[in-house]
Amino acid sequence: MTRLPEGRREVYPSRGKAPKRRAPDFGPGLNVSVPISFGLPLVVVGIALIAAAFASGSVILWVTGAIALAAGVLLFASGKRL
Repeated sequence: MTRLPEGRREVYPSRGKAPKRRAPDFGPGLNVSVPISFGLPLVVVGIALIAAAFASGSVILWVTGAIALAAGVLLFASGKRL
């Protein structure tokens, strides 16, 4: 490839000259374990279902909310790394 005349710059500079861009991230890793990351949302969903069951009186919401809450608490309490 021929060199450009002095004083003229490349329109598309080569990739080797450009600084390497890093992918966006959320800072340093939070090191949250898998049971905690699944357990906490299950606790929140279980509480929401129980609140909906309390307002509507539906038995299926009570059962589903209790199961979700119990599973979330058990997962959240275990805290083991998978």
